[in-house]
Amino acid sequence: MNKIIILMLGIMLSGCITTDISPQTNPIVKNNQNIQVYPKWKALLEGSDLKTDINYKYYPKEMNLSNDMLLRGWVWNDFLKKYVESFPLEKRDDILKGLTRFTVDYDKVEKIIKFEPLRYISGPYSSNSYVSLQGNLTKSKAYTLLKINYYGNSWVFAHKITVVADDFTWKSPELKFYRNHSSKVWEYTFLDLSNPQYRNIANKIASSKEVIIRFHGKQYYDDLQVTPRMKKDILEMLKAIDAINGKS
Repeated sequence: MNKIIILMLGIMLSGCITTDISPQTNPIVKNNQNIQVYPKWKALLEGSDLKTDINYKYYPKEMNLSNDMLLRGWVWNDFLKKYVESFPLEKRDDILKGLTRFTVDYDKVEKIIKFEPLRYISGPYSSNSYVSLQGNLTKSKAYTLLKINYYGNSWVFAHKITVVADDFTWKSPELKFYRNHSSKVWEYTFLDLSNPQYRNIANKIASSKEVIIRFHGKQYYDDLQVTPRMKKDILEMLKAIDAINGKS
């Protein structure tokens, strides 16, 4: 009888034991089960608060960053880390947060880093009209263009634009547009940000609540409603450019 009572007590007590899995404890994935693995953040480099999740399933070939961007491991290890570390600690955070929002490549012949809007098929720059930045970087200079791109089913044959950013309005002179098409049409122009007027336009686009860019053709026009994502990318990259050019 005593043995039965002891056995029953053991069963009751074992039912009271629980396992506490908190965000700080990473569950172990066994037998390919779909068990959540919590992020484990690690700093990318000294001087920046940007972090990478070392529990991300593709790490280290691809890094999931704390600013919601993805960074290829080979890009980081081949040239980007070395480039950012060539700057003083106080500049690194702005430079890194800007560059990680863009596609970057290293030109070994020209010895420059080229940046352009992200190429992701599902991203905001793949199959939409957009405004963004692209250019070339050295250790002492950022050469930057504001790219304004129309994408649609029909030709506009744009030759001018109008930028409306809250209460600010700018009507361009005649601009050189580049054109191409496959299943759809691309028409795009560039504004060189070394021109203070064009830099001011980029600032207005990045900082305004509502921004509309109109593409003017001889007979047709089309409007681009600038998204918060586009504005954020421009804003962060402008900070990086100023840091590289010694203005911050």
